[in-house]
Amino acid sequence: MILNQLADVLLDLFFPPRCQVCRAFADDPLCETCRSNALFIEQDSCVYCGVPLPVGVPGPLCANCRRGRQVSGARAVGLHTGALREAVIRYKFHGRRSLAAPLAQMLADVVAREAQTCGLPLAECAAMIPVPLHHTRLRWRGFNQAQLLCEELAQEADIPVWPDVLVRHRQTDPQVHLSGDTRRANVRGAFEVRNSPRLRNRSVLLVDDVFTTGATVEECALVLRRAGAAAVYALTITRALPVWTIAATFEVEPSAEELAGG
Repeated sequence: MILNQLADVLLDLFFPPRCQVCRAFADDPLCETCRSNALFIEQDSCVYCGVPLPVGVPGPLCANCRRGRQVSGARAVGLHTGALREAVIRYKFHGRRSLAAPLAQMLADVVAREAQTCGLPLAECAAMIPVPLHHTRLRWRGFNQAQLLCEELAQEADIPVWPDVLVRHRQTDPQVHLSGDTRRANVRGAFEVRNSPRLRNRSVLLVDDVFTTGATVEECALVLRRAGAAAVYALTITRALPVWTIAATFEVEPSAEELAGG
């Protein structure tokens, strides 16, 4: 134990810890400056999917949710822009796994907030299910970013993880450069359920990194509900910027990593 502590001190001395996003010296993998630059979702939002609603537009549902969804409700920490987007990219594509802990804490804060405001019953779900990767992409990336988030979140939210219930049995193209209809076609039939008796009449929490059009989440929710799940909720770090926001007008192009890796 003493040797391990000494090793940690020496590592900090010669290799001081840095923020994994901006690379500034910081004890936290996601520094306070980057946290303060994140666009957290705090304004009025669709009660179903959590997308921010423009001022003056009647709620409680956005236009997409009024047409119906497979997922029983969705929430995200913030919008997919700025420091939060950069954190997702560094975590997902650059292997900065130390970011899983602070990102999972943000997810835990969302779960707690929903419980306090009588919002979505995320804390009451029987288990968390990470959106799975195809085995070829898992080998390429080295880890499933959604599963690692679930494992970290389980320590904060006290919800078990079922990593073996949902599998991606067909490899799909990266979604980032596809349109909405093409995204839905791309993931259609890509997932299947195993150990379905565990799902029967239970609510589950689907966890992923980004909610864009919702095509992946919707397809996962569809197969989980067909297998017997009573309800499927979704929780992500970020969601795509609504088209009405000013930030969406200046949204940056997908990164090379997003285009290559999905």
